[in-house]
Amino acid sequence: MNKRKAVIAIINYKGKILLGKKRSDSGTFMSGKWHLLGENVEGNESDEEALARGIMEEARIKVKIGEFLGFYKTPPGKDANFYECFALSNQIKVGSDLEDAEWVDKEDVLERCKDRVSLWSKRVRDYFSDCG
Repeated sequence: MNKRKAVIAIINYKGKILLGKKRSDSGTFMSGKWHLLGENVEGNESDEEALARGIMEEARIKVKIGEFLGFYKTPPGKDANFYECFALSNQIKVGSDLEDAEWVDKEDVLERCKDRVSLWSKRVRDYFSDCG
């Protein structure tokens, strides 16, 4: 049995982090909520391939994929790996999964995603807490 997995991108552009707001009619646990962009890993894709594809689909930007920052189990039970990514541009265009997207200050991410932060690894939470 092939276990489903997701990848989550912490997309950084000059100290700002890209958040997306999932479409309210998406019928998922993320419906209408701000979140870090992510994607399901399909077939034999690597995490990096899934990240590049998903970010292009959701925000129409290219990124350089950086360091692995940890993992968590999503409420539907999927394993999700976090990666720091660096946007090559801040010009975003919302894809079909999102109703909005915006660049926010790094220190505002925990508040915007507050109902899911407790699921994140300590290293991911510390990434946003260490804004000095």
